[in-house]
Amino acid sequence: MVAVAAVNRVPFEIWLQITDLMGPTYSNSLYGVNRTWFEIVMNARYRVLDVTTLNEEVLSRLPLMKDPGIAKRVRTLSISGLALQKSLLSTIIGQKVKFPMDRQTLSILNRRIQALDVTGVLNSQVRLLAEIVSTLNVTECFIKWDLREGIRSGELIHAALQAVILEVAWPAFGSKLKKLHVSVRPERFRAVLSSEVHLECLEELHLELLPASSGTRAISAFPDHVSSFVTRLNPHLAALTIQSLLNLDLSCLFRRLPLLTHLRQLSLQVFLDHASGVLSGLESFFAHSSLKLRHLTLFLYHAAISSAERVLPSLAMARARIPALETLDINFGMPHPALATTLLRELHELFNGARSTLHTLRLEGIALSYTDLATLTSLLADRNSGDALQRLTISVLTLTARHIDTLARNAPHIRALGIIFMHLSLFPDGAPAAEHLCRANFKTEIGERTYPEWKLQDISIWHKSRSVDTSRWDLVSPFPACIPSITAFFGDPVPQHKTSESNVVPRMLAALVQG
Repeated sequence: MVAVAAVNRVPFEIWLQITDLMGPTYSNSLYGVNRTWFEIVMNARYRVLDVTTLNEEVLSRLPLMKDPGIAKRVRTLSISGLALQKSLLSTIIGQKVKFPMDRQTLSILNRRIQALDVTGVLNSQVRLLAEIVSTLNVTECFIKWDLREGIRSGELIHAALQAVILEVAWPAFGSKLKKLHVSVRPERFRAVLSSEVHLECLEELHLELLPASSGTRAISAFPDHVSSFVTRLNPHLAALTIQSLLNLDLSCLFRRLPLLTHLRQLSLQVFLDHASGVLSGLESFFAHSSLKLRHLTLFLYHAAISSAERVLPSLAMARARIPALETLDINFGMPHPALATTLLRELHELFNGARSTLHTLRLEGIALSYTDLATLTSLLADRNSGDALQRLTISVLTLTARHIDTLARNAPHIRALGIIFMHLSLFPDGAPAAEHLCRANFKTEIGERTYPEWKLQDISIWHKSRSVDTSRWDLVSPFPACIPSITAFFGDPVPQHKTSESNVVPRMLAALVQG
């Protein structure tokens, strides 16, 4: 075993030279080691085929992918429509294309394209991609269909690339695909995933709807052909993410969610201005299909406060039907104290179960007052429902040492704590004061306290902007002295070497930048 371990640390190319010198008689014993090392090297080198950027290195590797011995090792395919469009346009016009471009440059580009044999160039370029894709046996596929519109060759390029995706890729590996991420404008979705696509082994699906192109008619409802695609998915789909900053009516999509009875992870990052359809769809899903749900993420962007308030009751109604929920992540997009009352009322129902499995709770985009924080943490202090909770992230209106006292008293079982504050003040819920005074006061008061029974191991404190600067390290630096169990700041180990206090922040920043 020692010899094998030592051999595996030697570069494969060197062992090839050694076996050539030894000859076949004495090198047979090394064949197994060499073969293992060869497989490791080849799998690592060719596991991912990334054509989201077509630089010289990628272009030089593409012909190699036609080799069946190499193609069989590719497990992940990443495609960018914009990267392919740039490459094809650069080939057509003989110079590098950059986006965005002004109207005059676009006009010149269109005239040059019109004078050239675009189709012939496209066929030769796309043929290579089609040959490569047809030999693949990937299980993960990432497609960013973000072609620039308004270019004369745009439709030709789109049609050519669409042929590669639809006519070649899905028959080649669609039936074996387990993970699919698609980023696309709604008007182009049908081109990427047609009605003929059947992904019966799919376990994870991520749909991101990009903003519509300029000049394209805005849509108000989630495309029905996108929603119907969900009905043709593997009914055992385990993870679904829907991400959209478009203000769309999602009711047709959410009505189909109950068909996915084996979901373990659901992430919705959407606008909620059409709340009635969302609410009814979520209630139906939670009522009939959420028994196996483990992780729930709701990033709810909204223009009207009532929209976000209306979805919270569905969580409370569904609590009894999500017995295995482990992670709940709620983000309202922007802080609003008016949400606190509704949130606390629903969280009371959320923690009311006697056998809660919830171990991670994140509440962002809502500014809890000091009183609200005390109410929330008192719910966590209920030994019948809160003991399982290990990680808590909350957003508060202000940050003072009294906030820390409340958390230590009501949530001593928390192992990782994140606090996002709106502003600093000298007293809870007070008006903003001079920042340097507030920081000095906070550090002084924390330094005078001890929390011997608190088993906190990781603490993170951010301003709402989440800026990466010296200020955030400054606020967490006094905690190891009052909570001995702390070993990490912001998820990274606390530096163990002794140094002067003046050097702590620069060293932490240097480590952050390097790592």
